[in-house]
Amino acid sequence: MVGSDPGDGPDRFPGRFPGRWPGRWPLLIVTAAFVVSRVAAWLAGVRLDASALDGRFPSDQWQLLDVVQLKDHLVDSVWHLNSQPPLYNVAVGLVLHLPTGLQRPVEVVVALALGLLIAVATYLLLVELRVPVVAALVVTVVGVVASPSYLLYENWLSYAYPSAACGVVAALCLVRFLRTDRWGWGLGFFAAASTLVLLNSTYQVEWLVVVCAVCVVGARRHWRTVVAVALVPLLAVAVWTVKDAALFGTSTTSSWLGMNLARMVLFEVPPDQIAALERQGRITPLASVPAFGAPGAYVPRFVRARPSTVPVLGDLTKADGATNFNNPLYIAVSSQYLHDDLAYIRAHPQAYARDVGLAVRTWFTPPDQYFVIDPNWRHLGGYVRGYDAAVAWQPHVDPDVTILTLFSHQAPPDTWLSAQQALITALALVGAPVLAWRRRRSDAPMAATLGVLWFTLAYAFVVTSMLELGENERFAFELGPVPLVAATVVATALVRTLWRRTRRQSGADPVPVPVPVLVADPVPAPVPAPGSIS
Repeated sequence: MVGSDPGDGPDRFPGRFPGRWPGRWPLLIVTAAFVVSRVAAWLAGVRLDASALDGRFPSDQWQLLDVVQLKDHLVDSVWHLNSQPPLYNVAVGLVLHLPTGLQRPVEVVVALALGLLIAVATYLLLVELRVPVVAALVVTVVGVVASPSYLLYENWLSYAYPSAACGVVAALCLVRFLRTDRWGWGLGFFAAASTLVLLNSTYQVEWLVVVCAVCVVGARRHWRTVVAVALVPLLAVAVWTVKDAALFGTSTTSSWLGMNLARMVLFEVPPDQIAALERQGRITPLASVPAFGAPGAYVPRFVRARPSTVPVLGDLTKADGATNFNNPLYIAVSSQYLHDDLAYIRAHPQAYARDVGLAVRTWFTPPDQYFVIDPNWRHLGGYVRGYDAAVAWQPHVDPDVTILTLFSHQAPPDTWLSAQQALITALALVGAPVLAWRRRRSDAPMAATLGVLWFTLAYAFVVTSMLELGENERFAFELGPVPLVAATVVATALVRTLWRRTRRQSGADPVPVPVPVLVADPVPAPVPAPGSIS
């Protein structure tokens, strides 16, 4: 069985890392490897792509509000944000308030700091979850530090890289909090988990409730500490959620759900199917209009644009001419799309199943082959091809694999899939809950952390595969090292189990036989002599 350990008993490692502290040299190796890899990438020509801040149409990001408004009216603009969670726009707005000469250096330093944080947190989490020091070191250096995916996303201004950091930092803080009951680790866990919800629309309040519940159950004996450290981070999420509901009538941190699903479900549907469902009154004429269109595609036929004194709500376009998808007209459009999406799925479930299958296949393509990061891909193309062939086990590497699914809805060929990524996902999804169940008594903090890692992976994998098609490899990357850590912990437990069984079968490590305890015969009490006083 996975993770069987005859030495398991009560938690043998409370308040400290399992076994002896590995010392400083592994952390120095991780740090040195990170520095060398980033210097090598810089020498190869890799530079941070922060073109989204330029305020020009070709490099505009849908997730960002008008950069002019972020610079001139940051608080008011973010408060009226409905299309996305707030933190990415807040971060970009703060950078825009810096002197122009400082913006790029600050962006570079923050990106490098996030990269080093991901690497160090990955190593420490692996050791905390009973992975041997050498194995944890190798996995961290090869799977994270040397990975071209981390190099490329680190040098692209987006919320993807901070999202990757949040997941692994939250897991590390959780296991340390459950072992030590120190409030700092607890605050780190709740802050990282709440940050992820307020940064990335994939992770909604439902995910946060589950992972926080695991922490509450694990630390229930110290519930006062849990309440104290959870109050501020969770209050921030609650305030934002209530604000969205009150101002915009939305129940999620993004108002694009219907449009996202329409881009998956209604993309290039045969016109005769749309017409037939329209005649039956099951869908509206909006189903034949491509999602995420310009305002003229919807106004005034389907919705009306209402003026507003707040530019991010009243303007139809941004200052650079790009569409302002934060305009409330898109809330109404997205709601109508969601109605048509669900109606089409009910009418043609087999077509939807095919789309979900395409999304799953795209998930298993390496995230370094995402067309948006092409500016730096050409500098690392040879390295990416070699790494993905040798480490990711991908026979054919193509930097434009996303274009095939996003714009054509064609399935990536088998040779474009990463066998390593499929194996990691399978090990984590199947093995992590089994190992967590077996460790629930011998190492409850480890079991709880594995449960959070498993749920985070399963949640992201299922939700994104069911709701979006085309950028699924980016969604996989936004998990960061979470799948890799879970799979490594499971693989370590399997190897230990097989090693013990092999030694026992060979006689080198015989199964201990209980030794009977010999009890001596009782000594009879002395008989008092006649006439003696007893």
